[in-house]
Amino acid sequence: MAALATLRGVATAAANAAARALPTSGAPGDAADPLPEDEERVSSQALLILVSLLIAALLTSYYLQRRRIRTVHETVLSIFAGIVVGLVLRFSTGSYIKRIVTFDHTVFFNMLLPPIILNCGYNLQKTSVARNIPSVLTFAFIGTVISAVVIGVLVQVYSLTGIESIG
Repeated sequence: MAALATLRGVATAAANAAARALPTSGAPGDAADPLPEDEERVSSQALLILVSLLIAALLTSYYLQRRRIRTVHETVLSIFAGIVVGLVLRFSTGSYIKRIVTFDHTVFFNMLLPPIILNCGYNLQKTSVARNIPSVLTFAFIGTVISAVVIGVLVQVYSLTGIESIG
């Protein structure tokens, strides 16, 4: 279920990224605007990269579950696969494909994160949460206070340095 939602999210993200990367003005054939054939080719390559990463993640997850390998989680392998593809794209010469495959936080927060949270909540063991609710709430409140104080102090120190001052 989560894999299907993730597949839809990645396909939609690729389509949205390709639509955003396409130029909206200017005559085709300008130096800044690629030809429509080039746009189609690069969009196809970007979609191939994203779908290949998703299929690789699904296959590694299946392999790890079938072989009962518990020493490494499939998320770690997916992160490393993404890092490798990101490094290849980073050091490649084409800039147009880099614009298409860039990370879009709105797609992540609106399309990919809700199925992940739903899956975690669905598989949550309610008895262990109820048993540990005092420590969970204690760490939540104390962690929030500590985080607010640390961020406040860092912002105050940063503002006193004058790095971002308006002249």
